[in-house]
Amino acid sequence: MTLPFCCVGTSVSSCSLTIHAMKNYTEKGDISFGIINPMSATFNPAAFKQTIFSKQPPPRPCDAFIPDIYKSILALVFAVKEVNENSDLLPNITLGFQMFDSCYSESASLQAIFQTITCNGNHTPNYNCGPQPIIPVIVGDTSSSSESIARVLGLWKFPQVACNNSCFLFFKHSQVSYLATLPSLSNKINFPSFLRTTVSIMSQPKALIGLCKKFGWTWIGVITSSADYFVQGAVEIRREAAKNGICIEFFETVTYGLTNNIPKKVQIVGQSMARVVILNCNNAEIYHILQEVLYQNISGKFWIGTEVWYTSPYVQKYFWNMLNGTIGIGRSRKIPPNFSNFLQTFHPSKYPGIPFVREFWEVLFNCTWPKTDMYISSPINLGRGNQTCTGSEKVVTNDTAEFNDPTSQFMYMAHNAVYVIAHALHKLMRCSSGGGPFNGKSCSNEQGIKPWQLLYYLKGVNFVNTAGENVSFNANGDVYGEFDILNWYHKDNRHHFLKVGSFNDYVDQKLTINDSAIIWAGGQLPTSICSEACPPGHWKRPRRGQPVCCFDCVLCPESMISTETNSLRCVMCPEDSWPNHKRTKCIPKVVEFLSYEEPLGLILSLLSVIFSIITMMVLLVFIKFRNTTLVKANNRNLSYVLLLSIAFCFLCSLVFIGCPVKLTCSLRQSLFGITFSLCISCILAKTIIVVIAFKATRPGSNLRVWIGSKTAILVVSTSTFAQVIIILVWQLQFPPYLERNYEVLQGVILLECNEGSVVMFYCTIGYMAFLATISFVVAFLARNLPDSFNEAKYITFSMLTFLSVWSSFIPAYLSTKGKYIVAVEIFAILTSSFGLLCCIFGPKCYIILLRPSMNTRQYLNSKT
Repeated sequence: MTLPFCCVGTSVSSCSLTIHAMKNYTEKGDISFGIINPMSATFNPAAFKQTIFSKQPPPRPCDAFIPDIYKSILALVFAVKEVNENSDLLPNITLGFQMFDSCYSESASLQAIFQTITCNGNHTPNYNCGPQPIIPVIVGDTSSSSESIARVLGLWKFPQVACNNSCFLFFKHSQVSYLATLPSLSNKINFPSFLRTTVSIMSQPKALIGLCKKFGWTWIGVITSSADYFVQGAVEIRREAAKNGICIEFFETVTYGLTNNIPKKVQIVGQSMARVVILNCNNAEIYHILQEVLYQNISGKFWIGTEVWYTSPYVQKYFWNMLNGTIGIGRSRKIPPNFSNFLQTFHPSKYPGIPFVREFWEVLFNCTWPKTDMYISSPINLGRGNQTCTGSEKVVTNDTAEFNDPTSQFMYMAHNAVYVIAHALHKLMRCSSGGGPFNGKSCSNEQGIKPWQLLYYLKGVNFVNTAGENVSFNANGDVYGEFDILNWYHKDNRHHFLKVGSFNDYVDQKLTINDSAIIWAGGQLPTSICSEACPPGHWKRPRRGQPVCCFDCVLCPESMISTETNSLRCVMCPEDSWPNHKRTKCIPKVVEFLSYEEPLGLILSLLSVIFSIITMMVLLVFIKFRNTTLVKANNRNLSYVLLLSIAFCFLCSLVFIGCPVKLTCSLRQSLFGITFSLCISCILAKTIIVVIAFKATRPGSNLRVWIGSKTAILVVSTSTFAQVIIILVWQLQFPPYLERNYEVLQGVILLECNEGSVVMFYCTIGYMAFLATISFVVAFLARNLPDSFNEAKYITFSMLTFLSVWSSFIPAYLSTKGKYIVAVEIFAILTSSFGLLCCIFGPKCYIILLRPSMNTRQYLNSKT
């Protein structure tokens, strides 16, 4: 599957000279891809310009071998060898490549692009001719060069006509990079044909901020380089920090290539409160920053490293003591299976045309190849060692320390890049006619694969590589990020990396950390916060004019709790619950009512029973001495009713004690109102009868007919019936009901009887006060009537006591809360009832029991 050789407007020799103006190597195959990788440096622009326009080959513009990522070149060669030996992948088709040295130069990378896809001396886009393999995809380069390459390849959308009908059209050449991590390359509008098997730098900020969030570092600092690569990552660090509630106290930028502003930046670090600092710079800048930290004697800072420098041997060599116990990000440590065997059997003689393969051998084994006409070491590589390279040296790869160098991890990603291309080509070749993805369900022509067709399959690759890991691209052409979380520590006079976790952007639980494995500087987890965490029971109140990480801890208000650390707000407890004193949980409220078990309820109930018993004893005395002059003179039947009503007044207070229910709520005020109305009605009747009896003794008085029992019955029944009407209206229109009161007392559910209508309640008491006032006025006017057994004086005192008690009851009732409201009412009932009993019946019992000589008609009729 080769194309006939053809060049338009140039000779074969000039075409060849142009191609070989750069260090390159070709491995033939049915289908080839281009490899553009940096292998050397010291680029000379004048020499490069001469390379482009001269018809004679000038000296190489790049001559200083850089061994950093050379093993990734060997990984590409190894991957191609594996694919070609795999009968299941691309059967009957060999994979080849053209390899170019970009020598860390965008200009050289672009020249390599044109040389890869055209043999024209003018490097004309979309022009391909000659007996060359198909090159529908490019592998490489670094971030800066990849951006230029991707723009060129993505913008080629016009056809180019060539001779002999043997040329074919190129639309959107694809680029697969395993080196470029620049975030902007994920923009498919600007770089539609760019894909990469390395992790975008955009995944790293998520891991860095995830670490800060995991360990509670909410107050951090950031130092970043002004280079575009670091600026894009720093912007993402800001965005991720804001999303996760982490504040950046200072965000300092080190000017790329300059070091004169570093002392000022380090001084800001030393003066800051933030203990955790993210260093997002390159190796050279990190060296100067940490040197300045040592010079200014800044201590107590915890540095977080990015993958660019954290595992760099350059930094390890000088700053292990300072960075001991710190945490950083490193690329996931994976090695392609069987690659170690390939390296151990590798020899430069097997691939003599690969650029700088002998220089790589000299660097690796510290030896020097013999000088020959075919090989002369570059000036920078002379004198590597005293021994001579024999070619029998073995590349040892079983030492894990060898792979701690972050550049060695490009081997795995380079290996994946080749397999991505192989799987895409494999799927393209298996397309059946009439079932293709292109217009008219067509497939690609194997004799002329168009790059845009391969790009379609590249975007959809999804396979498990030889290491057992799934490889696929997201919508931005990126593989999902995976990093190792590394911990530096010193042990046995050696410095070590310890993997303590990982970050994988593909899975749900992105960050996993083994906390117990971390060896912290100082032996304990460092803290970096603006304000101490608010414990449960408090909420964070932001400080005015300061970042959200700076706040004050405020105790939750009454009836509210917070159960989490650093709660943003407090939540209300349910109505039947109340916060504990720490405001951390809701506990059931105490159900409160005046019970018989508590001392106050027990005392009041005992007094109620005792006073009712005393009243009944007085009644028995009156019944026993019913025929005595004193009992007869004071209307004994009315006295019996009065004593019974007083006894009921004492007993009705028992309905107010104990757990209230619907029945007791309905009965207690009714019983209280009716019994007291009956009691005061009897007293009023007694008073009226005394007045009538005195007036009836006057000659010609018509009041004699009212002296009998009918007056007492009329007064008692009428007065009591009026109260019954008030009670009935109350019960029918505004019935009392059981209520659970949550508001009266904090942390207490008060079981109480809601009166239904406060107006009706005060109407009931007011009516009793009305009867008592009439009785008091009438008794007061009749207090001096000439009668030895005149009750008017005693009734006056009893009504004065009654009115005094209930007058003081109202303010006491209104100012009392909880169960003590009921206790106040019971106390008023007992006091007023006991006052009636003592004032009215106390003197009579004294005469009946202790002074019987006064209980005679003679005494009654005497003037003494």
